[in-house]
Amino acid sequence: MSIVDDFRFFLKDREFVPIIVGGMGVDISNSKLALAIANLGGIGHISDAMSPCVSDRAFRTTFQSSKRKRFAMYAESTDKGEVKWDPRHVYEATVNHVRATMEHKSGPGAVFVNIMEKLTMGNPLDTLRARLRAAMDAGIEGITLSAGLHTGSLKLMEDHPRFRDVFVGIIASSARALKIFLRSAKRAQRLPDYIVVEGPLAGGHLGFDLNWKKYNLKSIVEEIISFLKLEKLDIPVVPAGGIFTGTDAAEYLESGAGAVQVATRFTIAQECGLPDRVKQEYLRASEDDVVVNMVSPTGYAMRMLRYSPSLQSNVKPNCE
Repeated sequence: MSIVDDFRFFLKDREFVPIIVGGMGVDISNSKLALAIANLGGIGHISDAMSPCVSDRAFRTTFQSSKRKRFAMYAESTDKGEVKWDPRHVYEATVNHVRATMEHKSGPGAVFVNIMEKLTMGNPLDTLRARLRAAMDAGIEGITLSAGLHTGSLKLMEDHPRFRDVFVGIIASSARALKIFLRSAKRAQRLPDYIVVEGPLAGGHLGFDLNWKKYNLKSIVEEIISFLKLEKLDIPVVPAGGIFTGTDAAEYLESGAGAVQVATRFTIAQECGLPDRVKQEYLRASEDDVVVNMVSPTGYAMRMLRYSPSLQSNVKPNCE
């Protein structure tokens, strides 16, 4: 079966190939990868994780170094309460990243940005507002709200002129989490255009604790589809996390999903932002090399390779 030939993903008045590549940061799901997917008719994500770092690499800005100098006195301190990203710098960096991507877009697909609520940057409300509004100002076609319940994110966007124009989606790992977000969406009179249902086999951050093995993506997808039907909500559901083959994808599409989201499989793509030597590590990895741990400062469990530097390094990150 050809997924491309037999299925289509409909959002508002637009039609896409039903494949979405998730937003892996920092700059793993980069512009090149997102643009390649969009050129094929699918939806590619860029990640907004540490956009100042991405901007410094690509556009020779100095957001990271200026912040490091400004807060140098806190480098060895365990109390980083006063270390905050300037939302003006976050806004400018996000505009740089998104605008440069959209200026090179072609093809029938779309480019979305993955925006994490839990990326607090020492100044959670102001930096989240800056990232959301900068993405819209720079012409992004869709925003996927991730890493959090995002109960206040729509409020931060609702007075923007593109609030009802841009596609907005939410990542949820349970019907319970989705219900919480939908209550805020109804208050804003802006329901999501799609729902990414992320299971326990996703790479990176998980919406599960260390008991993740007792959860199953298919069961969660079925529960959410049933809930939406009960509520008479016609919102496309997009399974994600552990979709490894075309057969996996076809089974979800045949069972009622609007599209599928895949990310880890694209880490070894030529266009992906990982260095070539790291791509080789992903390519040679076996199931035994994958571990789930709690090293992330977000408080979420995280799936990664057991030889990831973050599990061994004592280097202090330049992000709070």
